[in-house]
Amino acid sequence: EEALFRADSRSWFITNSFNTLSPLAAKQAARAVVLGISGKPAEMVDLKQAQLLSLPLIKRFTGGGTVLVDENTLFASFLVADGALPTVQPYPQPILDWSGGIYGDALQSCGASGFVVRENDYCLANRKFGGNAQSISGRRWLHHSSLLWEFDPALMRVLRMPSRQPRYR
Repeated sequence: EEALFRADSRSWFITNSFNTLSPLAAKQAARAVVLGISGKPAEMVDLKQAQLLSLPLIKRFTGGGTVLVDENTLFASFLVADGALPTVQPYPQPILDWSGGIYGDALQSCGASGFVVRENDYCLANRKFGGNAQSISGRRWLHHSSLLWEFDPALMRVLRMPSRQPRYR
């Protein structure tokens, strides 16, 4: 993703799949803690618990919060070329509004209701199910999302509550 954004000027949509792996291999391959570029592991992660669970810590090249990912996490990344979406200005809020429209329409077509973007989070009513981060370079931009379809509460305990949170949470 980062290499495509930096070295290729075309538009891309990237997502993940663990379907070709056995269930155990998929679980092991997918589990990690992903931090934004400025995330401080000791503040965001229970490091002892992460080590006990053999969870690697990965820093992405964009900002955003810390997320625990596993085989039930869908990643979706839009890399948008200069001029590819002329009605979407290359600034965080217009990009978030555009992506929210994409996800809202997709969820509605699947029968889900109550989708809303709340303070940069993707929510169904007041329940967050996804987060996002962006990188903008001139008129070219990248918007990637982590969408949690299911989660393991025991794994989520690896994450510390961030010092700053949106009011709705």
